[in-house]
Amino acid sequence: MVKTFSCNEIVCLKHKNKSLYCEVIDIIISRSMGWVRPVMLVNFDEDNVDFKPIGKVDDLRFSSDLLWHLDLFSPVLDTEYITFFSQLKEPFWNEEKSVLARKKLRYFLEEFCQKCMS
Repeated sequence: MVKTFSCNEIVCLKHKNKSLYCEVIDIIISRSMGWVRPVMLVNFDEDNVDFKPIGKVDDLRFSSDLLWHLDLFSPVLDTEYITFFSQLKEPFWNEEKSVLARKKLRYFLEEFCQKCMS
């Protein structure tokens, strides 16, 4: 089943105890893919039911955009997103921050893809 999202919508890719929140930039309907811009990576406690992250929320606004299958994402409630987004600091770019964000994103995606291949 193809999920329908719209541009500027916030979506989530979940794996184990982590959730990657992204903004939909554009949609390729014929391939069920979307151009998404990562915003943050939230680490949860394994038994978390209260949407409280453990540790800090990782800012991925300076990482790389993705072209990813939209069927793997789930929609996000505004209240959930705002709770986490409010923990991010004012964005300012520097090389070190950008490199760290790309590493965290790559590590999450590698783990996610390993799950899909097994």
